Order: sequence, then C-alpha cells, then structure tokens
Amino acid sequence: MLKNIKFRTIGFLILILCTITLCYNYKNSKTQHLSNLNYNTNTYISTNVTDLICNNLRDINNGTFNNSSNIYPYDKFSKIPFLNNPNKNGRYPSRIIYSRGGTPPTINIYKPSTINTSEKQVELLDWDNAKQIFKRDSKAKVIDVYTHKSFNVQRTMGTNHADTETLTKKDTKIIKEIWGGFSWTRRPVIVEIDGRRLAASMSAMPHAGLDSSPAFVMVNNRSAGFGRGQNLDVIKNNDMDGHFDIHFLNSTRHMDGKKDPQHQNAILVASKSL
Repeated sequence: MLKNIKFRTIGFLILILCTITLCYNYKNSKTQHLSNLNYNTNTYISTNVTDLICNNLRDINNGTFNNSSNIYPYDKFSKIPFLNNPNKNGRYPSRIIYSRGGTPPTINIYKPSTINTSEKQVELLDWDNAKQIFKRDSKAKVIDVYTHKSFNVQRTMGTNHADTETLTKKDTKIIKEIWGGFSWTRRPVIVEIDGRRLAASMSAMPHAGLDSSPAFVMVNNRSAGFGRGQNLDVIKNNDMDGHFDIHFLNSTRHMDGKKDPQHQNAILVASKSL
C-alpha cells in the first residue's frame, strides 16, 4: 500500500516537473521567435497551452502560426483593433500567416484625400496691389461668380478703380445676358489675368463715352447722361458706348474718392468663391 502511494507521488512530481519544463521552454521559444513579427503595432497573442502540447501549432520555432492562434493587432494611436477600424486593413487578423523570412502583412494606413489644387485660389488683393497686376491696356477674362459665364475685357483707363471695356460685340452680349441688360447693379466677379484669379466687383453700365467717336476727343451727349466731355471710349465696334467699372478691395469712386459699400461687399463675396 505504502509502496503504491510512493510510486504515485513520484509519478505526480515527475508530471509536475515536465509541465513546468514544458511551459518554461514554450515561454522562451515564444519570446525569442515572436520577435520576428515586426508589426508597427502593439500585438497581443493568446495561445492555448493545450494546442502546444497536442502539437496543433505547426512549427512554433519557425514563427509560423495557424488559425488556432488568436492574433489581435491594435492601432497604437486609437487603441482600436484593426478588425473594427475602417482606417486599417480589413482582413481578419487571425487568418494572417507569417513565416520567418517572409513578408509581414501589409497594413493600409488611412491617408486624407488629396485636395485638388489645379484650380487657382481667388486672391483678395488691395487696389494698390491689384492695379499692378491688372495694369492699363492689359487684357483679362472676367467670370461672373453666380452664373460662371465669362467674357473678355481690357482695362483702358482709371486711377481710383479699373475703367474697363469689352473686346468684342460677343463679350458685350454676354454681359447683357448676365445683368439682364446694361445695369449699375454690382455683382461679384473674378478677374483672371496672368494665371491669377483676383476678387472683384463689377457694374455693367457703360458711361461717359460714344463708340462712334474717336477716343478722348470732346463730345456731347456721352452715355449714361454724362453730357459733354472727353470721350472715354477707347475700344470701338464692341456695341458699347463708354466704359464700365471694376472695383477691387479698397478702391474708390472717381466722383468723390470714397469707397463704394456695395462694390466692397461684392468683392468679399467673390473672394470666398471657388
């Protein structure tokens, strides 16, 4: 009886020692070989010791894991598992097989969509700067902010703001389509010149000129009720008598040297357009 108990005790101790040795070897093997898993994340690995004993893991020493290994890589910034994080790869982590000498699974890091900057931004320039770009005798394209219709113009004169005229009859026709005829109404526009887009405001009432007479001569009955004076109409045969006004930030009126509030408000609207 005592002899049987003695043998059972010895057998039990041997079993305990074998189990301890096995666990110790497994721990060292995991520490050594899992270092080959070069994820740029915090990785938690849970492996059932029973699987190890039953040799269900194919080759722990080669760093190869099968589907019974539960591998849960986490995003070290958001602490969200890749499985539930739409910014990461959508593959189920436990299905990833990585062997020593192989390539780690690719992780698709989310990147914000690139903003298209092919279209130039609208610049809000003070008149002192804008007049150095939109110089006298220079040509430009004017785009109406609300309709996106465009027409071609030339700055022919003007000191406090840009006195401007259309290049052709077609351009004049487009202006009348936008404004519903000639009008003093201020509208936000964009002046495109030399690859730049400048915020501006325009009224579409030709004034102080006659298309039928030479520029700068003294004439009677100038357009828009301006009476007798110098003919401020330079470009001929464009179906327009006189010139119209384009204002920029802090530009002023010729009649009193003051800023026009409606023009200034329209300029701000244009500056916020695309």
